[in-house]
Amino acid sequence: MARLPHPGGDDGDWGEILNDYLSQIHKNDGTLKNNSVTNSALADNAVSAATIADGSITEVLFDAAVRTKLNTTGTVQDADATTKGKLRLTGDLGGTAEAPTVPGLAGKEASVEAGTNSQYYRGDKSWQTLNKAAVGLANVDDTSDTNKPISTATQTALDTKATASTLSTVATSGSYADLSNRPTIPTDATTGAKGIVQLAGDLAGTSALPVVANGAITSAKIADATITAIDISATAAIAKTQLAADVQASLAKADTALQTAAPSSGSATQSGFPLRKPGEMAIVAPQEVAVARANASDPAGHKIVVLAESWDKPGVLKHIWVACDNSATSAGFLEQGGTIRIYTDNSTVPAVSMSLGDFFCLANRSDVFSTPRVGRADRGSGGSAYRYLHMPFQKYLRVEVESTIATDTLFYGTADYSTLNSFSDLGSQQLAYSIKGQRVTNQAAQTPMTICDFDGAGQIESLVVSFSGEDAGDLGVLEGNVDIYVDNELYPSWSSSGMEDAFNGGWYAMPVGGYPAGRAGNSDQPGANQTMYRFFVDDPIFYNSHLRVVVNVGQPYQGSIVSPAINFAGYVGVWSNTPVTPSYTAVDAGATPVVDDQMNQAAGTLNATDWNQEGSRTQLVATGSTFAVPYGSGGAHQDTRAARKNVSLPTDYWTETRFRVTDATHDDQEVSLIMLGATPDPYFGSAVHIQLRRDHQRSWKLTLRDDFSTPFVTFVGGGRDLTNIWVRVALKKQGNRVTGYYSFNDAAPAAWIPIGTWEATKSGSGFGVGTWDAGAEFDYLVVRPLRTVTS
Repeated sequence: MARLPHPGGDDGDWGEILNDYLSQIHKNDGTLKNNSVTNSALADNAVSAATIADGSITEVLFDAAVRTKLNTTGTVQDADATTKGKLRLTGDLGGTAEAPTVPGLAGKEASVEAGTNSQYYRGDKSWQTLNKAAVGLANVDDTSDTNKPISTATQTALDTKATASTLSTVATSGSYADLSNRPTIPTDATTGAKGIVQLAGDLAGTSALPVVANGAITSAKIADATITAIDISATAAIAKTQLAADVQASLAKADTALQTAAPSSGSATQSGFPLRKPGEMAIVAPQEVAVARANASDPAGHKIVVLAESWDKPGVLKHIWVACDNSATSAGFLEQGGTIRIYTDNSTVPAVSMSLGDFFCLANRSDVFSTPRVGRADRGSGGSAYRYLHMPFQKYLRVEVESTIATDTLFYGTADYSTLNSFSDLGSQQLAYSIKGQRVTNQAAQTPMTICDFDGAGQIESLVVSFSGEDAGDLGVLEGNVDIYVDNELYPSWSSSGMEDAFNGGWYAMPVGGYPAGRAGNSDQPGANQTMYRFFVDDPIFYNSHLRVVVNVGQPYQGSIVSPAINFAGYVGVWSNTPVTPSYTAVDAGATPVVDDQMNQAAGTLNATDWNQEGSRTQLVATGSTFAVPYGSGGAHQDTRAARKNVSLPTDYWTETRFRVTDATHDDQEVSLIMLGATPDPYFGSAVHIQLRRDHQRSWKLTLRDDFSTPFVTFVGGGRDLTNIWVRVALKKQGNRVTGYYSFNDAAPAAWIPIGTWEATKSGSGFGVGTWDAGAEFDYLVVRPLRTVTS
């Protein structure tokens, strides 16, 4: 055990013992060893903050109570009306915790110090004395009524009045002259001075509103040559005897010359012709079709000649004329072999659908006859027929003819109509026209046949009855009555005593070409044949709710009918007072075009992004405003085809262009608009196109082609040279049907002349323009969608 050396002892070991003792707590360098100083070695309060190293006192050095306090989180409660606490700087408070504010008090006025009861708080924020000057009444005094003065103006006016003293003098003397400031009393008026007058003589009325007395202006008082047309009443009803002798003589001559026939519209004028309605424009679209193709002709299917088509404008169809060949039998084109359909406002339900023979009253190869309304010329190998009518339409018209015979027919035709500014110009009656009836091949003899039976209000325009029996003895059919039932009556109010009697005939005879009733010319067919007509011009039949027309095919126990059945037809033309609700498909001219290429690209090669031209063909080139090709630029039989690219076509659409032949020397030039072709090259053999062809200088025609078939050919130009004449052409695709149009005018749609409609055999999406052996130019190419109109 270490110890200190003993004094006087430990000789020789003193140093060793002392070193051993000191080494217990000292290092060799004399400093204390680590952990050699214990608690017991420390004096009280010997450890101060200065002697404690930073970070040397940890939580574990404190006792448990201190550690609990250190680890307990303190909370301050929210302030309320009775308790101090925490607040959020929101609502009426703002600023910071160090400098809270009340933002709402910014700009507020300081409190106003109180004034006295005799003061008011003025706009400059000061208290002022409240007196009369303060309220703008400085000149007002509190004066009694007795002491209130009058104004200077009032006093001036009073000074002009008579005084009490002068009135007293006048009362005594009775003389008006004694009155001071007296007014002047006017005297009677004269021609030289103003004065008073009495409302008598030529004057009447009141002093406030005098007038010239009735009857006061006599002939003597009217100056010569002063009466003009405006002075004469529109209802004056000046009698002829009141006119000068020379005027009466002139009127007598005019009376003799006046025409009295009523025009087709039913409204008579002195001339006998109708007057023009506002904005009326007459349109005649002649069809000089080389042939009306039979349905069996290539391409197979319906091939319909369109005589007229108009959309989006009101108007009136007035006249139809046709001429054709191949009428050698009653089944010929102009009798029962051709069908006419007329659509007004509804493009799917025709207002007229019947044979040409029934429409023109020549059903059984009737001979020549003529009336103001209907007639026929020539019954040889061909023939022609006409009919005048008044057929209004609100927005849409289409007149078409279709062949039902097995052979092609040479055909010509026109449909004349007028367009109007407003449908209301037609008035309130005869707003729609239709022909109702039927043809029965084997109608039992001596039985009634109902021609029409429908509700509505209107007027009968015409009645046509036609029959044919195999035996000449079948004329007994004429014993049958015609009965017209109006507004659901039980017994007909209009009834004939026999069929021919209804058409101004008797004893089986009727006037040929009679008007307004009669029969067509004699038939050249065997047996009994008659076609009769009546136009109710001067004896109209009106109906308000219902119309039924019955024709009896003979009469039991009267006359004889040899054949058991009769080929019989009856038709009634009627005007309705209710217009047809429009429902048709037309070009949507208001919509954004699918394609609108004005062909105005820079001169040179066509833009390859939009146009495709087969390299082996002659190339169309851009001129800066057109696409063109000179004649002969590609050698013999040059063939150009330019197909429009990168276009998504709708299912149904309309495409049009404008072109012209520019070479004036060569014949057999052709220019085309092409659609439904193979993509991307719509060449002749796999497309539909409308083609202008120059046969020679004064013979031009438009051809509608389907592949190498030709549904329609129509001659155009009327013998004129169409070289360098711009022609617009269009093709409309609707379903599988295509219709071709052309126009020499730029005003659409009335200017579009239809050619025909057929069932196309092609269905490709290629479209564009092309030429064959031609010098030509194209002006634009447009594709438009179609739209359906239902009101």
